Amino acid sequence: MTATVPTVSLQEISKRFGPTLALDAVSLDLLPGEVHVLLGENGAGKSTLVKTLLGTYHPDSGQILIRGREVAHHNPGVARDEGINVVLQDFSLAPTLSVLDNLFLGRQPLRRRLIDTAAMREAAERTRELVGGTFSLNAEVGALPRSEQQLVEIMKAVMGKPGALILDEPTAALSEKEAERLFGIVDRLVHQGWAILYITHRMAEIRRLGTRVTVMRDGRRTGTHLVSAVTDDELVREMIGRDITAVYPHKADPRHLGPTVLRLTDVSSANGKVRDVSLHVRSGEIVGIAGLVGAGKGDVARVLSGLEHTTSGEVEVLEYRTSRPQIRKMLAAGVGFMPEDRKRESLALQLTTADNINLEASSSKAHGRFGFLHRGQLREAAISMIRRLDVRPADPQQEVGLLSGGNQQKVVLGRALTRPRKVFVVAEPTAGVDVGSRQQIYEELRRLCDDGVGVLVVSSDLEEIVGLSDRVYVMHSGAVCAELVGDEISDEAVIAAAFGHGADEPTARVQEAV
Repeated sequence: MTATVPTVSLQEISKRFGPTLALDAVSLDLLPGEVHVLLGENGAGKSTLVKTLLGTYHPDSGQILIRGREVAHHNPGVARDEGINVVLQDFSLAPTLSVLDNLFLGRQPLRRRLIDTAAMREAAERTRELVGGTFSLNAEVGALPRSEQQLVEIMKAVMGKPGALILDEPTAALSEKEAERLFGIVDRLVHQGWAILYITHRMAEIRRLGTRVTVMRDGRRTGTHLVSAVTDDELVREMIGRDITAVYPHKADPRHLGPTVLRLTDVSSANGKVRDVSLHVRSGEIVGIAGLVGAGKGDVARVLSGLEHTTSGEVEVLEYRTSRPQIRKMLAAGVGFMPEDRKRESLALQLTTADNINLEASSSKAHGRFGFLHRGQLREAAISMIRRLDVRPADPQQEVGLLSGGNQQKVVLGRALTRPRKVFVVAEPTAGVDVGSRQQIYEELRRLCDDGVGVLVVSSDLEEIVGLSDRVYVMHSGAVCAELVGDEISDEAVIAAAFGHGADEPTARVQEAV
């Protein structure tokens, strides 16, 4: 029986950046008609491997073979011509252009020296049908929901020569229904003979889609397995080098909670996505906000940070009260934020890890005098935080834009931990974060609660909401429709409320004063 020739084969690939060995003799085969899952902690080398596969990085040693032929001078142009494409978490779309223009940007077909619009539209309609899109090809991409923008990215990737498609954490910002639609697209592409490299930290997705799984740790391949022949515990052990007995920390004892540190009363937003929301957070507890995509949960966090304006209602942080939250005043009142979009709303990507961690601390009197900064103190504080959160690489001078998504999230958390807080407002804290880093982030949030801080977590991850929260508010159509406490918190209860079951009868606890 003839062995299947891999669409792409990486053999003994090594890549060094200065003193850091990012890839150490890594081998990987992508076979046609197969989903190959790539699993590893943030900073394990997955991004470097993908950029090598795409021709962005040139390996220091090793071979790259495409359909059995060695490629001596691999580059992005060669990768594109051979049908090797990627859909990243951060889309590469031109938001002011139409779907059709985005699909053919820089590669418009010509007929008699003129752009062949008819051919463009015919190919686009055929590809839109493949991915199950219902949007107009004339629609402006920036006006589409994120889930449909992702479909446009996939259309761009699969319109050329069939080859290999790399999907990087594709469900990180999708609802369960949207994720199922994506899985259907992957199934169809596999049936057509595409080789899929699927990067995820979600074990259920590995089981749903994967044929084989490769695990990486510290720049090395620790193993490649048939998904059907390996357990979740074995994969986690290979990935992080230790057993994880419990991902989620202990929950708060309601008898030991402190006073209310954050309260929203009848708050509505100018964009109409938050309607008469009332909720509270007490010292020592983690309160989750759940709901379907578009239910308004993320907009609550944006209202608290001043990114969305309010039209009515009041926000209280201890003694501070306001009808129009502003970021500077909320920070001064003792609120810390971890925004949903870390790259656009939180990080200065061209600055170093240390500079990003110290962005807030540098304005503190503890690190300056007479207008001068104690740079030595700031550097030591940043190094201490890097060690505490296990940011990789552990180099305070590393440009933060070059870190993996999970390590960037740790930097955002590290900055928030540099000053005393009474309240933390955290949006999608573990999107794109591996299981080991998730555990670290959860433990830090619970440690804050044990120190008397109140934490408000907005998350699209149902397991996270149920496993982490002491209380849960569920939103539907912009309003709070249920509050769940203690043993009431379950997957079934959250889902039922999120779909509006009982939405017309809010629980009494939502309305009562504490």
